Amino acid sequence: MKKRKSPPSPKRNHRSGAVARSRVKREEPKLSREWIREIERRVRDSRNPVRYMLVSEFSRSFILYYDVSSDVFVMNTPDKGTLFKRREAAERISKLLSRGVRIVKFTTTGGKLRRISPFTGLQHRATQQPHSRSNGRAASTVPEVAATPVRRLRRR
Repeated sequence: MKKRKSPPSPKRNHRSGAVARSRVKREEPKLSREWIREIERRVRDSRNPVRYMLVSEFSRSFILYYDVSSDVFVMNTPDKGTLFKRREAAERISKLLSRGVRIVKFTTTGGKLRRISPFTGLQHRATQQPHSRSNGRAASTVPEVAATPVRRLRRR
C-alpha cells in the first residue's frame, strides 16, 4: 500500500513559511472612558427587569392593556400589552391617548410578567377635578362657551 501524503500544516504556508493570518493576534483599539460608561449603562439597563405598560383600569376583573403595534386595548391579558423599557416613552404615548390611561410598573423576573404597581381603579381618577390639567391634556375637546351675553340681531 502506498502512503498518503498529508496536506500542508495550516499553521505555516508551505512555500514561504509565514504564519497564517488567522493565528496572528490583532491588537484591539482601546475604548475611551465615554464608550466604556455607555456600554456599562446599556448592560445595567438590559439587566433591569422593570418595564412599564399603559393601562385603563375599571375594576380588578376588567383591566384594559394597550397594544401599540395594533393600536388597540386588550382586555385582561397583560401579556398582549406593550411593555416599555423607559417610563418617558410610556408617558409620551399616554399623552396621545385618552385621559383614563395610567402607567403601571411590571417586572419580568423569571420569565414571568408580574405587576408591581398597586391597583387603584376608578377611585383614584374620581378624586381629580373634572377640568384638571395635571396630566398635561385638556379636560375636554369641546370649546367652552364665553360667559358674555350673546346679542341678538334685530329682524327687519
